[in-house]
Amino acid sequence: MGDLDGRVAVVTGGARGIGFGCCEALSAAGASIVIADVDGDQGELSAKELTGPAVAVRHDVRSADSATALRNATHEAFGRVDILVNNAGVGPHPAPIQDLTEDEYDRVMDVNARGTFLTTRAFVPDLIAQASGRIINVSSIVGQRGFGMVLPYVASKFAVRGMTHTLAFELAPHNVTVNAIMPGILETELHTAVVGQFATLQATTEEEGWEFFRSRIPLARFQTPRDIGEMAAFLASDRAHNITGASFNVDGGWQMA
Repeated sequence: MGDLDGRVAVVTGGARGIGFGCCEALSAAGASIVIADVDGDQGELSAKELTGPAVAVRHDVRSADSATALRNATHEAFGRVDILVNNAGVGPHPAPIQDLTEDEYDRVMDVNARGTFLTTRAFVPDLIAQASGRIINVSSIVGQRGFGMVLPYVASKFAVRGMTHTLAFELAPHNVTVNAIMPGILETELHTAVVGQFATLQATTEEEGWEFFRSRIPLARFQTPRDIGEMAAFLASDRAHNITGASFNVDGGWQMA
């Protein structure tokens, strides 16, 4: 018996990276999984890798209509929803503010912040109606302390953390908890691109860029998608029933340092 037997989890951006790490951990704990991802083909492939029931639904978090369709597809597949993991996000193109364009700011905010809002809004009525549920938002270590050259990304991740606190207050009377995970640096496609761009800005090699970030981590190792997933599985379980409005660093000690 798993902690999440009989429960249904929706994971945005679930086809790869952190999102798929969350899908793996939630599935291993017994949940049925809806992989919601703009890359529907990869979502289908990833669903087949999970050990338990799983479906893939193409979902663009920037669209309210897509959020409604995702909610309907979830009910069609499994009849309910218990857990929502708002993970979908895009990385920054590092640049000083004087070189930032409005298009770049909007690109990051539309997915990371607006996307979290739209998907959550679509599912909250179900959680309220059943008087139970878990919402888990994936923010970032830079969602609590800024980092140079990535203003839109930092702003979006602070926004996600703010939404977490606000929703925790709003939904507490309905027995719905809302928490955030603050991942550190991972060797994923998204983070690899960002590290490479930082290295270029600093006129260093990509290897030196990775070493710069590793040197700031007390445990001296990067996190894995499954590390983030295990925290999501804990927060989704009954063991975390009295935790809400909290943010959890999974960063190897980065924030402590």
